[in-house]
Amino acid sequence: MLNHLIYALWAFAAGAVIPVMATFNAQLARSIGSAPAAVLILLLVGFFGAMAYQLSTRTPLPEAATLLSARGYLYTGGLMVVFYMISVTLLIPKFGVGNTILFVVCAQMCSSALIDHWGLFGVPVRPISWLRLIGLLVILAGLVLVQLGAAKDAR
Repeated sequence: MLNHLIYALWAFAAGAVIPVMATFNAQLARSIGSAPAAVLILLLVGFFGAMAYQLSTRTPLPEAATLLSARGYLYTGGLMVVFYMISVTLLIPKFGVGNTILFVVCAQMCSSALIDHWGLFGVPVRPISWLRLIGLLVILAGLVLVQLGAAKDAR
């Protein structure tokens, strides 16, 4: 039970820094005048951070043969990170932090539910129950309400 709480708080913290990171990167892009360069810098800093973590855990790197034996599509996560970072870096100044992250989170919840429901990509099957479906609909209703509220405030 304690581990579950620790994991939940850790996941919450990881989620909480996403809009901060995205906002910082959008500001960096504006400051240096280049969104692609800001994303590249963010990824370079992340690379060195990951290297420091790798070294501090003293976990050996996999051998080249092991890396080459993994299915190629498993490496596309890096491209997905780049797509996400470029997207939020460009969207935040135009669409706002709240709107951008709200749509990101809603899409994450819906796609996660579908991945679980069909057991895509080798994850255990976890069918969408009626209760979970209602929860997703509440999230989507929240998205609509936030957008309606923002439209009303803009007038």
